[in-house]
Amino acid sequence: MKPRNVWLMLAPVLSAALVSAMGCATVAADGSADYPARSALIGKSKRQLIACAGTPVSEHVGDEQAVAIYYKEASQLEESFPGSKSSFARVHHGCRATIVLRQDQVSEARYESEPSSYQDEDLCEEIFAPCVNP
Repeated sequence: MKPRNVWLMLAPVLSAALVSAMGCATVAADGSADYPARSALIGKSKRQLIACAGTPVSEHVGDEQAVAIYYKEASQLEESFPGSKSSFARVHHGCRATIVLRQDQVSEARYESEPSSYQDEDLCEEIFAPCVNP
């Protein structure tokens, strides 16, 4: 049997193994990835939130709830891709975290990549990493 024919026979098997391995990613019930820092925020008081994550970029207070907005941009170094004789610019991106507080406790935390076409919610996780085990 020729070496090329062996690869043609192994290709479907290797493809199936790759697809199986990719299916092991952790996904929450709502379809989003599982983020431990985001989960750790739920139930924290406003004072605890500010102590571990710092002051939000903006805050909106209503009758029933308060909304705190946090934002982190990617570093310039992360946004360039080195080439053989120069570097290539990538998309400037960041992550916005919307934290909803009801009765002075975090009841909801959402991460949104900006721009939405660039998925990098890990930047938001970095904001709240100190909140996991303070």
